[in-house]
Amino acid sequence: MIIFTQHSLIKLSQRNISKEIVKKVVKSPDFTFKSYSNREIAYKGFKKLYLKVIFRKENKNIIIITQYWTKGLN
Repeated sequence: MIIFTQHSLIKLSQRNISKEIVKKVVKSPDFTFKSYSNREIAYKGFKKLYLKVIFRKENKNIIIITQYWTKGLN
């Protein structure tokens, strides 16, 4: 199950990003990287931008922490 934190829900609205596109990035990323505190970063390219999704796995759940558009893999 994919669960969105309160912070990520606020940022979805502010950044005009849909839950469906975030789920697509997590399920089928172009790139993934390990981060700190058991977090992972997933990227998927859309035209000239990448959607960067930061999440962590807890048991069988994926917890979305935040997401935003970026020009590169940073």
